[in-house]
Amino acid sequence: MNGVKVNHISFSYGSNPVLEDITMTVEDGEFLAVFGPNGAGKSTLLKIIAGVLLPDKGKIEVCERELLKARRNGMISYVPQNYGKNTSDFPITVAEVVALGLVSGKYSYGYRKKVSQHIIEHMLELVQAADLRDRRIGELSGGQQQRVMVAMALAKNPKLLLLDEPTSGIDYAASHRIYELLGTLNKNLGITVIMISHDIKNAAVWATSVACINRGLCFRGNSEEFRITHEQGRHLWY
Repeated sequence: MNGVKVNHISFSYGSNPVLEDITMTVEDGEFLAVFGPNGAGKSTLLKIIAGVLLPDKGKIEVCERELLKARRNGMISYVPQNYGKNTSDFPITVAEVVALGLVSGKYSYGYRKKVSQHIIEHMLELVQAADLRDRRIGELSGGQQQRVMVAMALAKNPKLLLLDEPTSGIDYAASHRIYELLGTLNKNLGITVIMISHDIKNAAVWATSVACINRGLCFRGNSEEFRITHEQGRHLWY
């Protein structure tokens, strides 16, 4: 099995429990949307899967490897919420932003500049942002910045792409393009995607499966099961 195994994960901030005994499997090539109310622990869970936080209990396996080994091998890329906005004040071009993704990936060592430039061009083409190559990141719209952040995440050639609310703060049209992009990457490249979103109606259309989190795991199923349950008016995280 080459996906992600979340095994009995619990986490607290001080005396405040945030996650309690979360166990689930994300299959290789799955596109999982994670929903839940504010403060439910969604972002915390994503950070644990990314290796940014260590759980109080439990463990994560990625591609049948311990999480630390998977990270060292460049198998995981993580795009935090509003990451593009955090870089918008830096005097850096789009191509230079994407190049940052090569620092920790499998292409880091021994690659000549020509090869790196080829990778950058390819990543920008994948996210349909080749025409933005020489623009300053701060000059771009929110949707354009988000596509560049995805290109940077893809530069290390990951098996697992993690995104925390990738459509936060951008308009409907740009959000649609981001979902379409992620769906295409998942389908055509076979990248496993785990995405947190509050946009239940639209995110569930593009994702192949859904998990609902509210400290514990409240729902886990395919997108059609989620849609039917949601349309019946059942609150999946209470």
